[in-house]
Amino acid sequence: MVIPVSENSRTLEAVKFPRYERRGLFMGLKWYQLLLLASGVLVASTASAVRGPAGLFASGPVWLALILLGLLQYSRIPYPVWASHAVVFFVRMAVKQTRFLARPEQAALAGRLALPGGLGNLELRRTSRGESFLVDTRGREAIAVLRCSTRSFALLDTDDKAWAVQAWSRVQAGLAQRSSVARIAVQDYTVPYPSSALRDFYEHAILQRTESWGQRAYEDLIAAAGSTMSHDVLLALVVDTAKARRRIREAGVGLIGVERVLRLEVEAMTTALGTHSVRVEEWLPEEGILDVVRGAFDPAAIPAPARQPALPADALSLPAGPMAVEEHWSYVRTDSGFHQTFWVAEWPRQKVFPGFLHPLIYVGGFRHTVTEVIRAVPTTEALRDIRSAQEAHETRRRINTRFDRPLTREQKAEEDEVAQREEEIVAGHGDVRPAAYVTITAATLEDLARHRQELESAAAGAFVELRLLAGQQWAAFVAGALPLGRGLR
Repeated sequence: MVIPVSENSRTLEAVKFPRYERRGLFMGLKWYQLLLLASGVLVASTASAVRGPAGLFASGPVWLALILLGLLQYSRIPYPVWASHAVVFFVRMAVKQTRFLARPEQAALAGRLALPGGLGNLELRRTSRGESFLVDTRGREAIAVLRCSTRSFALLDTDDKAWAVQAWSRVQAGLAQRSSVARIAVQDYTVPYPSSALRDFYEHAILQRTESWGQRAYEDLIAAAGSTMSHDVLLALVVDTAKARRRIREAGVGLIGVERVLRLEVEAMTTALGTHSVRVEEWLPEEGILDVVRGAFDPAAIPAPARQPALPADALSLPAGPMAVEEHWSYVRTDSGFHQTFWVAEWPRQKVFPGFLHPLIYVGGFRHTVTEVIRAVPTTEALRDIRSAQEAHETRRRINTRFDRPLTREQKAEEDEVAQREEEIVAGHGDVRPAAYVTITAATLEDLARHRQELESAAAGAFVELRLLAGQQWAAFVAGALPLGRGLR
């Protein structure tokens, strides 16, 4: 996706997203599809040469299955990919990697998060000013989590919306100029509150009570209100410590250098977001990160990850990780919740105005998280990818010409989009790779199924295609529900 950086118009314009390209080595087929196809042809040829038509007929189930496995797709994903997901999932189930039980009696290393799987390697470090950041030594990354606030985009007028869109475009385009930043992830946590929460906040905030008609009307409105929704926006900034090695060495030694480089990137991001009318309220301290992580695994323990009063000292000693996690083919069960994570597989194919994701963000009265993981693409890499796409399109054109087959409308649209993308990058625009996930949470499987229906209806209104990440729910939950800035694709 190409982000313009020089447009200063105050006109809100509709935009069109590029298609999710699925290129292959030959006729759109990946190497493993070609291997299966060649294996099927080889089996059929060998059986026919050795035993004639009888051998060809007898070996039919084998070579026919190989050819179909190489050619067929489901939801535009090749069957071998689905098969690999199933094999990996059931192997993990056989070796008991899909279940996690915490062992409170075992000693834990200081600074380590008690999380399942590879997340147990994450270290929580405190800065000299009281903030905290996560260090992934194996992945060579450092992660800072920022809590942000802004005005509702839906309530802005047209001019302000256009300005906000251009400012956010400049924020994303600036990522390509900072090679140390691997990714950013923007997460909107939506948590339902009962009407009693409004009443408690009102009684706590209003110190002097009067009997005016305005106050009585306001209290009647609060009493008649049902559940309300709280939105908390977090931004995870991921720094690649391998690419920033020289800067870290110049800034200090070890974690001191990592902290200084990370602080510079946080300050730069804070300044850039300020032009977008987004205010960074705080760089989350240790307690804030633990609250967010704990709330994701145990929704009943912490109602909302944002703007909660300070917890007592004994509450902070509770583990941030879950007590139990059980991964299934289509959902994940944690301490007090069932979770399903969906991937935005297709962005709108028609032109849409900014704010088209509002149906997903404001859907229903249940807990859900909308996450967008953004990776900036350097100009050289973007141009190399464009050349690869153009070569694949040219090969397809020659093959279609040889077999006297016309190009489809979808193929023509892909070629036009690649050409437009090249023109915009040459003109100085930035290129990013967005990946979006939606995680829904419920107390029971019945509620989870009902929330899924509401979410899919909202996705149709947003003109996006959601795909349940079957067999990958744990990795999808990490990408969509935890502030770690990770993505699957």
